[in-house]
Amino acid sequence: MKKMIWLTTLSILFLLFIVPGILASALDMIPANDQPGYDSNKRLSIYGEKEILQKFVSRDKNLTAIGTSIRNPNLKNQKEIILNLYDKDKNLIRSSILSGKNIEDGDFVKFVFQFVPDSSGKEYSFTLSSLDAGPGETIEVFIIEPTVDIIDYFYAEETHPGGIPMVTFHKPNSKWEIVKMVYSNWLSRLLSLGSQKI
Repeated sequence: MKKMIWLTTLSILFLLFIVPGILASALDMIPANDQPGYDSNKRLSIYGEKEILQKFVSRDKNLTAIGTSIRNPNLKNQKEIILNLYDKDKNLIRSSILSGKNIEDGDFVKFVFQFVPDSSGKEYSFTLSSLDAGPGETIEVFIIEPTVDIIDYFYAEETHPGGIPMVTFHKPNSKWEIVKMVYSNWLSRLLSLGSQKI
């Protein structure tokens, strides 16, 4: 009986302390923030020459992906959806292309590219377009008010405050950095739960 209790205890401790580290070490990128909430009625259509240009500030170094929610009702858009990333001087520095065939209505989509070193605190912009799509093949992006990271956007020849509810993803310097972050977050949540009971 004692053997069974020890085995159960060791199994639980293994699951609590070792498995999160193993799973965390498999991550290639980490999000800098949660996706901001958005109103599903505030959105813009993208097709042909209609594109959106979004300005933002990168929260961390090694920017490697940008994610947002995209509407593609009934998979109407089967064309390429292109994200072009520019530095503050408007030089094209990265591109990412996805197929509309793989984007279902309302999906959170990540545009992944080769990481940009030393991106922390720097201003960038990107365009999101679907040049080969016609008016019946539009995708739609949601629009929110400005945040700390999201500055303004340019659409239909006009600049507006705010932009797409986006998440930036960053490549960690090492696997150890991810594991350390997971354990520190886990312990801080555990300790905050313990302090609430007192």
